[in-house]
Amino acid sequence: MSEEIFRIVITVGVGLVALCALGMTFVALGIYRAVARMQEKTEGVFDRMEPILDTVRKVAEDSAPKVASITANAELVAANARDISTDAKDISSVARQQAHQFAIVGEDIADRTRSQAAKMDALVDEAVVQVHVAGEQVRKAVMAPVREVSGVAAGIKAAVSTYAAANRRPGFVNAAQDEEMFI
Repeated sequence: MSEEIFRIVITVGVGLVALCALGMTFVALGIYRAVARMQEKTEGVFDRMEPILDTVRKVAEDSAPKVASITANAELVAANARDISTDAKDISSVARQQAHQFAIVGEDIADRTRSQAAKMDALVDEAVVQVHVAGEQVRKAVMAPVREVSGVAAGIKAAVSTYAAANRRPGFVNAAQDEEMFI
């Protein structure tokens, strides 16, 4: 409910109370006038009507403080309604400010999270590149001696087979093949 509607409702309520009080006043005045007229018309009956008039006076007298009390209570209700309206407006303002601050904090958290995610992605990419480079270096470091040892072993094998072949004479079959290839 907006503040304007709330104020209108309170104003209407206070107006109704005032109208009721005014109506009761007019009713009391009307009763008083009616009794006064009846007194004039019925001078002889006045003695019999005197207790009734006393009762009406008592009711009027009793009603006056009650009407005043109702009016005072209506004014108190109106004052309380204004206070409540002011408090509600203040609470609404604070709630808007808090919501705005929560939105700013949420955006800040989202921005920081994106930034950290980007940094983590870059770190992971860099780590993958470093692992790849390290793997290549390990492969080169391990394979180079293996190749060298294989080369030395092949050289020794060739030397041994050449030395062994030099001591034996090629047979007729080998000589025939050599000649056929030569021709």
